[in-house]
Amino acid sequence: MSQSMIFLIAALIVTAIYVSVSESRRRRQKMIQKIRDSWGRASERNITDEELDIISHYYQDCVNGDIPCDESDYIDDITWNDLSMNTVYKRMNTCFSSVGQEYLYKMLRLPFNDRDKLDEADRLAAHFDSNKKDRENIQQIFYKLGFAKKISVSDYVGLLMDLKPQSNIIHYLSMLFIIVSFVIAFGYNATLGIILVVASVAFAIISYYSYKAKAEPFFICIINIVKMTQAVKDIDKLNISALDSYNESIKNITQKMSKATSGAGMLASSNENGSIAEMLLDYLRMITHIDLIKFNTMLHSINEHTDDIYEMIRLLGFIESTIAIASYRAGLNYWSRPEFISGRNSIALEDAYHPCIDNPVANSITLSRNVLLTGSNASGKSTFLKTVAINAILSQSICTSLARSYRAPVFRIYSSMALKDNLEGHDSYYIVEIKSLKRILDSIDDKKKPVLCFVDEVLRGTNTVERIAASSQILKSMNGKNVICFAATHDIELTKILKDCYDNYHFREDFCEDVVFNYKLMDGPATSRNAIKLLKGIGYDDSITKAADDMANRFLQTGDWC
Repeated sequence: MSQSMIFLIAALIVTAIYVSVSESRRRRQKMIQKIRDSWGRASERNITDEELDIISHYYQDCVNGDIPCDESDYIDDITWNDLSMNTVYKRMNTCFSSVGQEYLYKMLRLPFNDRDKLDEADRLAAHFDSNKKDRENIQQIFYKLGFAKKISVSDYVGLLMDLKPQSNIIHYLSMLFIIVSFVIAFGYNATLGIILVVASVAFAIISYYSYKAKAEPFFICIINIVKMTQAVKDIDKLNISALDSYNESIKNITQKMSKATSGAGMLASSNENGSIAEMLLDYLRMITHIDLIKFNTMLHSINEHTDDIYEMIRLLGFIESTIAIASYRAGLNYWSRPEFISGRNSIALEDAYHPCIDNPVANSITLSRNVLLTGSNASGKSTFLKTVAINAILSQSICTSLARSYRAPVFRIYSSMALKDNLEGHDSYYIVEIKSLKRILDSIDDKKKPVLCFVDEVLRGTNTVERIAASSQILKSMNGKNVICFAATHDIELTKILKDCYDNYHFREDFCEDVVFNYKLMDGPATSRNAIKLLKGIGYDDSITKAADDMANRFLQTGDWC
């Protein structure tokens, strides 16, 4: 070989190495920049409804008892949807892996029963907030772990547990058939041997694809478990002091899972880059069935370590969730650590605000009994109810209050607000509403944690007389019970009926040329109304608005509509 040819080959090798190193450096720089850009900002990821459903699987498995879980008081679907908690979750979900974002979702829907766990989440969040290097090093690990497509991390184990390991006899016999065929071809009868070689290879390939088609959808489960195992190892190598208390658990997991997942590289998808090496590996897998053999072996081993896998998911998910909490806090106008009390039902919030409103108006309230909230349309009643409810959930789940201060016991939280007709179940709005309220009443138990509930426009789905009669009795039934109820209504009559058991607050508006709202909470029942003025404001004919206003004034004076 000439010197010029050697020089050319060497130059090509050096160029290939340079390109590979440069591309690797470019990807790493892009990753770091993306991590830094996400800090303290609302997530800009477009999470579809389908993705949200997948993300919720881990939470659902915890609630259903399929996954070990210490928490039991979950935020039910009605409350979650009433409060638009999907929007709240999306804004704070700055996780870079499936395991992190699924655990964060679970944290919000299954608040910690143990105060120590809540304090631990707060401790780690505070550490990652003040230690940029530790935070970014761990985030790089989660970034590489990435997002699984169309599957939840909790589904990995569930799918593998449902899949029984198959015998490897057919795969070993296939290899034996090929070996014997070659022996016959080279040692005894070439013609017969060649025929047998062709037949044995054909059998190996056909049987390979037959078994591979059934097993391949599960390969991704094992591969992602392997990736999580590597992530735990990488976190351990960082030697982060804030994670010292997890060392024993980390080392135990890595030791057990490393044995269970050894040799998993054989399961990797082949020929992704079209390289000759990958092509040869493809042929090797087809002839030897080595990946199928390894899959069955690993499947048996992994099924023996389901508890370790769940612990690994919990550990990784918890760590990345605390980073997301720290990032969320960094982007808030202000926040505080909640103060939890015991012994009496009360709640106090100073300058609390809604997390999803630009330039929100903050409000304060201190109370030890139920609240009846009145006010005009669009004055802020519903927003205030949601503000208090969301603050309670965030305080109890991520130790973060969107307020100057938050002081309350640990509640079980329910709402009945943004309800809809159930057409599939043939339930009218009213039926849906009374079922929703009944579930709240049934939840009240003096032997359990107190209930904090929020009811917007009580029994709006029925006529005025029955609405006032029934709603007053429903709300009155909560008096003296292990519950604090926030109820909003347009029925000013309720302020008088319930004055002995509900504190009255209201929102009001100012009238200039138009209706102006300040969204500030006021003591006492509402004294103004604006529904007819709003008709006028958007262009209804004066004859309609004047006649309506005269009619309303006459009724207020005489109690007669005629």
